[in-house]
Amino acid sequence: MHRPVIEPRTDSPASQAVGLDLDGTLAVDQGWQGGRIGLPQPGAMDALRLLAARRAVFICTARPERWLPEVADWVSWYSGLDAFFDPNPERAYWQVVGGPILITRTKLGAACYIDDRAVHHAGDWTATLATVSHVIGLDREGIPALA
Repeated sequence: MHRPVIEPRTDSPASQAVGLDLDGTLAVDQGWQGGRIGLPQPGAMDALRLLAARRAVFICTARPERWLPEVADWVSWYSGLDAFFDPNPERAYWQVVGGPILITRTKLGAACYIDDRAVHHAGDWTATLATVSHVIGLDREGIPALA
């Protein structure tokens, strides 16, 4: 499935950004282990460096806020890139192309997100619900047809 190309535009901060998930996407997900982060997924740090050289990159994670400085340290250690945690709840965008990696719990505006648990929605809710039903083990027969 091909998605439209989103070219970076100066009037659209979201078009300049790429959001990434941490556990299961950048790091091997080994389940919750008291905040410990798994090793990088194969190829993840090369991909992160490539993206960061061309777009504003942020990592959005569901980890508790108190662990986010450690996430920034992990990213810096394995990627060699500067990373920092910004607790600003008012931030809506990250648009520092080629700059440090932002670590956040906030879903910011972005051209795309890279996430191991994402289900792509292309406008057809019947198809999306079928995929979600499969992923969560829901009996699709129990869901009424959509209009």
